[in-house]
Amino acid sequence: MRWRKITYNQKLFITFLLISCLPVLLLGTIAYKKSADTLKSQTEQDLQVIAGQLNTSIEKQISDFDRFSILPYYMPEAFKILSQPYVPEEQWSSAKLNAQKQLIRLMSAYPSINTSIKGMVLYGDKGSISGYRSNDSSSINRAYNASGEAWYKEARLKKGGFVVSGVHEIRQFEGEPFAAITGARMLLDDRMRPIAVIALHISPDFIDKIIRSSQLGDTVVTVVDRDGQLVYTSNQQVASQLLKENSLHERVGIWMTSGEGEEGKIAYRGVVKKSKYLGWSIYLGKNQNDLLRDSRMIRRYTLIIAITLMIATAVVSWLLARNLSRPILRLIRSMRNVEQGKFEVLELTGRQDEIGQLHLSYSRMVKRLERMVQSIAEKEHQKRKAELYALHLRIQPHFLYNTLNSIRMIAIMQQSQQIAKLIHSLNRLLQSYLKLDDGPMPLSQEIALLKNYGQLKDLRYTNTFLIEWDVPEELLYSEIPPMLLQPVLENAIFHGSKGLNRTLKIQVKASLVRENSDLQIEVCDDGIGISEDQISRLLDDRMLTGTSSIGLNNVNDRVRLRFGEDYGLTVKRLEQGTAITITLPYKEIHEGGS
Repeated sequence: MRWRKITYNQKLFITFLLISCLPVLLLGTIAYKKSADTLKSQTEQDLQVIAGQLNTSIEKQISDFDRFSILPYYMPEAFKILSQPYVPEEQWSSAKLNAQKQLIRLMSAYPSINTSIKGMVLYGDKGSISGYRSNDSSSINRAYNASGEAWYKEARLKKGGFVVSGVHEIRQFEGEPFAAITGARMLLDDRMRPIAVIALHISPDFIDKIIRSSQLGDTVVTVVDRDGQLVYTSNQQVASQLLKENSLHERVGIWMTSGEGEEGKIAYRGVVKKSKYLGWSIYLGKNQNDLLRDSRMIRRYTLIIAITLMIATAVVSWLLARNLSRPILRLIRSMRNVEQGKFEVLELTGRQDEIGQLHLSYSRMVKRLERMVQSIAEKEHQKRKAELYALHLRIQPHFLYNTLNSIRMIAIMQQSQQIAKLIHSLNRLLQSYLKLDDGPMPLSQEIALLKNYGQLKDLRYTNTFLIEWDVPEELLYSEIPPMLLQPVLENAIFHGSKGLNRTLKIQVKASLVRENSDLQIEVCDDGIGISEDQISRLLDDRMLTGTSSIGLNNVNDRVRLRFGEDYGLTVKRLEQGTAITITLPYKEIHEGGS
């Protein structure tokens, strides 16, 4: 819709501009996209290599813990102690106590071998629990049963195989729980019978050491276990976003997510590598803005070239569009003059092209249109005279008969001086009927006639209605056609009071509307009201009967014939009663010209 509203000159300008600039923008966009895709692909390949190296380093470290877990096989004393029946701690003999101390000394050597081991526990198959926690004197919490842990169950199922858990809380020691990764294995004797389960509680910090040694800079690293639980991350927000997304542990290849930074929301793009040995997944990602930094240079140069070409093209397009649209603009100005009734013929430019032919045809059309308008105006004038004459014939004698009969009855019964006043009102009213085809009259005279009419109607419908007048003094000399309001008032009295058991109140108001350019006269009553169907019938010529008014339809036609379709009569239903409004052009008339 907006394209239809802009000028022909602007359409030409935009069209030329698009034709010249679109190829440049298209080529620049393709070049930018190609460079960005190439850069993304290269970065993803580099990240895949790094992820593979990190995966290998983590697997190697876990393999070391795997080897540490079989050291008890080289400690016959430990196997001998674990093979003994379980004895409650309060019943230990001195030999049993010495054996436990010897076992703890053997176990305490583990943290010195690898500082990432924060604790070790041996769960004897006969119920004994022995353990050691590095850098802490915490003793074993014998009330805690680890047999319900997933890693413990898996270790027993594997029957000698090494299992690794994700990060979880260790509660086997007295004091505050701590987070660790558990590596566990079931220890078997020479006959492949289970003796104990060894559990190494490993700090996740070893992953951070591997990441730091790789010097990855601002690369985001996140490690999750096979159950999709977080093991390590260098950016908690990115990790949280990844964990929120569905099927995280099933991701392969490329991933994208977002996080918050100092400058607002940041998009990340990266790769994921899954360890076949551990089932863990390593997510490596980089800020997408950093990935596209080089491609932005290409985009910047493309924009500079495109803008330069657009400016040059805009100047040429504007000059060309102005020359092409100038004859069209002259034609439009002439059409607007014709709309206002100024039938001015365009001067021929001598052009032989399509524009010249258009001007020639338009000039011929204007001449014919001027002749047709003059002919129609003459016909409308004749039609108006005929309709006004018909209005004279529609004046019904029944009203005159009833009125004169009422006056005669008053004269017989009362011998009142009121007879002279009523006859005077009747004469004034009849004179007004005979002036329907005369020129306009002041609103003050029309109101005086309405008052005479009201007095005559009051004879027939005694105390049936009451008229209130609300006409500002400055509007009394407004110009209106003669006898315009009498049919409206008659309609209000006739339809408003029908079936009413109280006095009908009628209000006649006048005001200026549409920025004081139009006069609005409103006749309101508080009678029984009117339906939508009755409104349509009131404005229909066919509703004129022998005992009714001249008809609201005739009033509407008189106004429209004289002033145009923007003016006329409207009927509106109120909550109580009816409002009839007549809208006319506002124009003052001198008293002497009435």
